[in-house]
Amino acid sequence: MNRIEIPEDYEDRLAAGRRAAARLPAGPIRDAVDGALAAAPERERYERAAALAERGAALAEALEAEAFDGTDSGRVAWLRLDCSGRLRSLALSPTIDRMSSRAVADAIEAAWTAAEAARSEHVLGLERAHAELLAARVPDWKGDELRDRVARASHERFAHVTEDDLCAAEVNLEGRLTEFKFMVPNATLGTECEALAARAAETIRAAQADAAVRLEAVLAQR
Repeated sequence: MNRIEIPEDYEDRLAAGRRAAARLPAGPIRDAVDGALAAAPERERYERAAALAERGAALAEALEAEAFDGTDSGRVAWLRLDCSGRLRSLALSPTIDRMSSRAVADAIEAAWTAAEAARSEHVLGLERAHAELLAARVPDWKGDELRDRVARASHERFAHVTEDDLCAAEVNLEGRLTEFKFMVPNATLGTECEALAARAAETIRAAQADAAVRLEAVLAQR
Protein backbone atom coordinates (compact mmCIF):
# COMPACT_ATOMS: atom_id res chain seq x y z
CA MET A 1 0.00 0.00 0.00
CA ASN A 2 1.09 3.61 -0.57
CA ARG A 3 2.20 5.25 2.63
CA ILE A 4 2.60 8.98 3.16
CA GLU A 5 5.93 9.70 4.80
CA ILE A 6 5.83 12.39 7.50
CA PRO A 7 8.75 14.80 7.03
CA GLU A 8 11.35 15.17 9.75
CA ASP A 9 10.33 18.79 10.39
CA TYR A 10 6.60 17.95 10.56
CA GLU A 11 6.13 19.41 14.04
CA ASP A 12 8.07 22.57 13.12
CA ARG A 13 5.85 23.07 10.09
CA LEU A 14 2.71 22.70 12.22
CA ALA A 15 4.03 25.25 14.69
CA ALA A 16 4.83 27.68 11.88
CA GLY A 17 1.37 27.15 10.43
CA ARG A 18 -0.27 27.92 13.76
CA ARG A 19 1.78 31.11 14.13
CA ALA A 20 0.78 32.19 10.63
CA ALA A 21 -2.87 31.37 11.30
CA ALA A 22 -2.82 33.53 14.41
CA ARG A 23 -2.01 36.52 12.23
CA LEU A 24 -5.03 36.02 9.96
CA PRO A 25 -8.06 38.25 10.50
CA ALA A 26 -10.97 36.63 12.29
CA GLY A 27 -13.48 35.08 9.96
CA PRO A 28 -14.36 31.95 7.97
CA ILE A 29 -10.90 31.62 6.38
CA ARG A 30 -9.12 31.67 9.71
CA ASP A 31 -11.67 29.25 11.17
CA ALA A 32 -11.06 26.83 8.28
CA VAL A 33 -7.28 27.05 8.70
CA ASP A 34 -7.55 26.55 12.47
CA GLY A 35 -9.77 23.53 11.89
CA ALA A 36 -7.33 21.98 9.44
CA LEU A 37 -4.40 22.49 11.80
CA ALA A 38 -6.36 21.08 14.73
CA ALA A 39 -7.14 17.96 12.70
CA ALA A 40 -3.49 17.32 11.84
CA PRO A 41 -2.52 14.01 13.48
CA GLU A 42 0.33 13.61 15.90
CA ARG A 43 3.28 11.74 14.44
CA GLU A 44 2.91 8.81 16.84
CA ARG A 45 -0.80 8.49 16.16
CA TYR A 46 -0.24 8.52 12.42
CA GLU A 47 2.53 5.94 12.63
CA ARG A 48 0.30 3.63 14.69
CA ALA A 49 -2.57 4.02 12.24
CA ALA A 50 -0.30 3.45 9.23
CA ALA A 51 1.18 0.31 10.80
CA LEU A 52 -2.30 -1.08 11.53
CA ALA A 53 -3.41 -0.28 7.99
CA GLU A 54 -0.42 -2.13 6.55
CA ARG A 55 -1.15 -5.15 8.72
CA GLY A 56 -4.79 -5.10 7.69
CA ALA A 57 -3.87 -4.95 4.00
CA ALA A 58 -1.43 -7.84 4.42
CA LEU A 59 -4.06 -9.94 6.17
CA ALA A 60 -6.62 -9.19 3.47
CA GLU A 61 -4.14 -10.19 0.77
CA ALA A 62 -3.30 -13.42 2.59
CA LEU A 63 -6.99 -14.22 3.06
CA GLU A 64 -7.67 -13.80 -0.66
CA ALA A 65 -5.11 -16.53 -1.35
CA GLU A 66 -6.70 -18.99 1.09
CA ALA A 67 -8.81 -21.98 0.03
CA PHE A 68 -11.20 -23.98 2.20
CA ASP A 69 -11.89 -27.67 1.69
CA GLY A 70 -14.84 -29.75 2.78
CA THR A 71 -16.07 -33.31 2.44
CA ASP A 72 -19.00 -35.35 3.71
CA SER A 73 -18.76 -38.04 6.35
CA GLY A 74 -18.66 -40.79 3.72
CA ARG A 75 -16.05 -39.00 1.60
CA VAL A 76 -18.26 -39.09 -1.45
CA ALA A 77 -17.82 -35.45 -2.39
CA TRP A 78 -14.91 -33.04 -2.00
CA LEU A 79 -15.06 -29.38 -2.80
CA ARG A 80 -12.99 -26.24 -2.35
CA LEU A 81 -14.18 -22.67 -1.80
CA ASP A 82 -12.24 -19.44 -2.09
CA CYS A 83 -12.25 -16.76 0.60
CA SER A 84 -15.50 -15.25 -0.69
CA GLY A 85 -17.30 -18.60 -0.80
CA ARG A 86 -17.07 -19.11 -4.55
CA LEU A 87 -16.70 -22.69 -5.75
CA ARG A 88 -13.20 -23.50 -6.97
CA SER A 89 -13.44 -27.23 -7.51
CA LEU A 90 -15.69 -30.24 -6.94
CA ALA A 91 -14.84 -33.93 -7.09
CA LEU A 92 -16.94 -37.05 -6.62
CA SER A 93 -15.93 -40.57 -5.62
CA PRO A 94 -16.08 -43.38 -8.22
CA THR A 95 -18.44 -45.18 -5.80
CA ILE A 96 -21.33 -42.89 -6.79
CA ASP A 97 -22.48 -45.48 -9.33
CA ARG A 98 -23.61 -47.56 -6.36
CA MET A 99 -25.47 -44.68 -4.72
CA SER A 100 -28.77 -42.94 -5.30
CA SER A 101 -28.91 -39.50 -6.84
CA ARG A 102 -30.32 -38.12 -3.60
CA ALA A 103 -27.47 -39.56 -1.54
CA VAL A 104 -24.85 -37.99 -3.81
CA ALA A 105 -26.66 -34.64 -3.76
CA ASP A 106 -26.75 -34.81 0.04
CA ALA A 107 -23.01 -35.51 0.05
CA ILE A 108 -22.37 -32.39 -2.03
CA GLU A 109 -24.43 -30.28 0.36
CA ALA A 110 -22.62 -31.76 3.37
CA ALA A 111 -19.22 -31.10 1.80
CA TRP A 112 -20.26 -27.51 1.16
CA THR A 113 -21.34 -27.09 4.78
CA ALA A 114 -17.97 -28.42 5.95
CA ALA A 115 -16.05 -26.04 3.68
CA GLU A 116 -18.16 -23.09 4.85
CA ALA A 117 -17.45 -24.05 8.45
CA ALA A 118 -13.71 -24.11 7.72
CA ARG A 119 -13.96 -20.69 6.08
CA SER A 120 -15.87 -19.20 9.01
CA GLU A 121 -13.50 -20.70 11.57
CA HIS A 122 -10.51 -19.27 9.71
CA VAL A 123 -12.00 -15.77 9.73
CA LEU A 124 -12.89 -16.05 13.43
CA GLY A 125 -9.34 -17.16 14.13
CA LEU A 126 -7.99 -14.09 12.37
CA GLU A 127 -10.31 -11.87 14.37
CA ARG A 128 -9.16 -13.43 17.64
CA ALA A 129 -5.48 -13.23 16.68
CA HIS A 130 -5.69 -9.62 15.53
CA ALA A 131 -8.25 -8.14 17.90
CA GLU A 132 -6.38 -4.83 18.02
CA LEU A 133 -7.14 -4.26 14.35
CA LEU A 134 -10.86 -4.53 15.04
CA ALA A 135 -10.55 -2.36 18.13
CA ALA A 136 -8.91 0.36 16.04
CA ARG A 137 -11.68 0.29 13.44
CA VAL A 138 -13.23 3.70 12.92
CA PRO A 139 -17.00 4.08 12.45
CA ASP A 140 -17.88 3.14 8.88
CA TRP A 141 -21.43 4.28 8.18
CA LYS A 142 -21.13 3.46 4.48
CA GLY A 143 -20.00 -0.09 5.19
CA ASP A 144 -22.78 -0.51 7.76
CA GLU A 145 -25.30 0.68 5.20
CA LEU A 146 -24.08 -1.82 2.62
CA ARG A 147 -24.27 -4.65 5.14
CA ASP A 148 -27.83 -3.63 5.98
CA ARG A 149 -28.77 -3.75 2.30
CA VAL A 150 -27.36 -7.26 1.99
CA ALA A 151 -29.19 -8.34 5.14
CA ARG A 152 -32.50 -7.03 3.81
CA ALA A 153 -32.06 -9.08 0.64
CA SER A 154 -30.76 -12.20 2.38
CA HIS A 155 -34.03 -14.04 1.72
CA GLU A 156 -33.48 -13.97 -2.05
CA ARG A 157 -32.49 -17.19 -3.78
CA PHE A 158 -30.92 -17.85 -7.19
CA ALA A 159 -31.39 -21.17 -8.95
CA HIS A 160 -29.94 -22.70 -12.06
CA VAL A 161 -31.04 -25.89 -13.82
CA THR A 162 -29.08 -27.64 -16.57
CA GLU A 163 -30.63 -27.56 -20.04
CA ASP A 164 -31.18 -31.33 -19.94
CA ASP A 165 -32.67 -31.15 -16.42
CA LEU A 166 -29.85 -33.26 -15.01
CA CYS A 167 -29.33 -31.22 -11.86
CA ALA A 168 -30.26 -27.97 -10.16
CA ALA A 169 -28.51 -25.69 -7.67
CA GLU A 170 -29.82 -22.87 -5.51
CA VAL A 171 -27.72 -20.27 -3.66
CA ASN A 172 -28.42 -17.22 -1.53
CA LEU A 173 -27.41 -13.63 -2.24
CA GLU A 174 -23.86 -14.23 -0.96
CA GLY A 175 -23.46 -17.32 -3.13
CA ARG A 176 -23.79 -19.94 -0.41
CA LEU A 177 -25.31 -23.22 -1.54
CA THR A 178 -28.80 -23.66 -0.09
CA GLU A 179 -29.92 -26.66 -2.15
CA PHE A 180 -28.52 -29.09 -4.70
CA LYS A 181 -30.37 -31.91 -6.35
CA PHE A 182 -30.26 -34.24 -9.31
CA MET A 183 -33.46 -34.01 -11.31
CA VAL A 184 -33.38 -37.60 -12.59
CA PRO A 185 -33.38 -40.66 -10.28
CA ASN A 186 -30.55 -42.51 -12.08
CA ALA A 187 -28.20 -39.58 -12.67
CA THR A 188 -25.35 -41.45 -10.99
CA LEU A 189 -25.65 -44.52 -13.19
CA GLY A 190 -23.67 -44.81 -16.39
CA THR A 191 -21.94 -41.45 -15.86
CA GLU A 192 -18.27 -41.04 -15.04
CA CYS A 193 -17.73 -39.38 -11.66
CA GLU A 194 -15.50 -36.72 -13.23
CA ALA A 195 -18.15 -35.78 -15.77
CA LEU A 196 -20.91 -35.66 -13.18
CA ALA A 197 -18.79 -33.54 -10.85
CA ALA A 198 -18.06 -31.13 -13.70
CA ARG A 199 -21.77 -30.78 -14.49
CA ALA A 200 -22.61 -30.22 -10.84
CA ALA A 201 -19.86 -27.61 -10.45
CA GLU A 202 -20.97 -25.83 -13.62
CA THR A 203 -24.53 -25.64 -12.30
CA ILE A 204 -23.46 -24.24 -8.92
CA ARG A 205 -21.19 -21.65 -10.54
CA ALA A 206 -24.03 -20.52 -12.81
CA ALA A 207 -26.27 -19.96 -9.80
CA GLN A 208 -23.47 -18.11 -8.02
CA ALA A 209 -22.96 -15.90 -11.09
CA ASP A 210 -26.62 -14.86 -11.00
CA ALA A 211 -26.32 -14.11 -7.29
CA ALA A 212 -23.18 -12.03 -7.90
CA VAL A 213 -25.02 -9.89 -10.46
CA ARG A 214 -27.84 -9.28 -8.00
CA LEU A 215 -25.41 -8.56 -5.14
CA GLU A 216 -23.65 -5.96 -7.27
CA ALA A 217 -27.01 -4.32 -7.99
CA VAL A 218 -27.91 -4.28 -4.29
CA LEU A 219 -24.59 -2.64 -3.39
CA ALA A 220 -24.99 -0.08 -6.18
CA GLN A 221 -28.44 1.08 -5.07
CA ARG A 222 -28.74 4.76 -4.23
